[in-house]
Amino acid sequence: MQIADYLAKKMFNRELEHGYNVMLKNKQIYYVADYGELIKSNKISPEDAFVYFSFIVHNEAESYKVPVKYLFPLIDRDSIYEIVDSYLSKLGFYGTDYPIYPATGLKYYGAVRLFSDRLVIELTDFDTIATNTRLRMIVMDVIGKDILTQKEINSEQIRKIDRKFYNQKLFARHNLKEVYEIIKNHYIRHNASLVKEVLDITNAYDQIFQPYRVVYDNVTQQ
Repeated sequence: MQIADYLAKKMFNRELEHGYNVMLKNKQIYYVADYGELIKSNKISPEDAFVYFSFIVHNEAESYKVPVKYLFPLIDRDSIYEIVDSYLSKLGFYGTDYPIYPATGLKYYGAVRLFSDRLVIELTDFDTIATNTRLRMIVMDVIGKDILTQKEINSEQIRKIDRKFYNQKLFARHNLKEVYEIIKNHYIRHNASLVKEVLDITNAYDQIFQPYRVVYDNVTQQ
């Protein structure tokens, strides 16, 4: 709750910028690339990292027009690959040809989404993600026995992890591509026959991520 409130205040005060960010334990926020420069110059420690979050602005659209981004922000296209990248950072990897930097202190992943009418923030912790999405096992699968000694990870390994992660049928026996289509068909095209599938996907999403979710009205900021 404290993290969500802090990020909301930063956003409403126009102190939060669009993109992918790392918040340190002292509440300082840096773009991922700027965070990486601080790590490389030893100005901060990877243990200082606390929250990795994506702040994406959709202020040309009302929240109900983009149901995946509003209702399921932890699996929208701006989150799903960043979850992989940030988890690799938490494990202490450097990307050889990709902006991944050690951030071993990370505890939470957050999705901050601004629409024309609402601000939504969802937070989940990395241990929950790694266990319930099988991400820990996927990383071990791809990297193999070198996971304990390897310090760098290349784009080919990241692509393999992304692909395995994306294609899992985690959400009521659906992979993410199928989930996006079902959500769109139900909420945008008003296909009422999909009510049960949408409910099952929602329940699976809640069980997997166990998110803390808060929604603010952009006018009242409450």
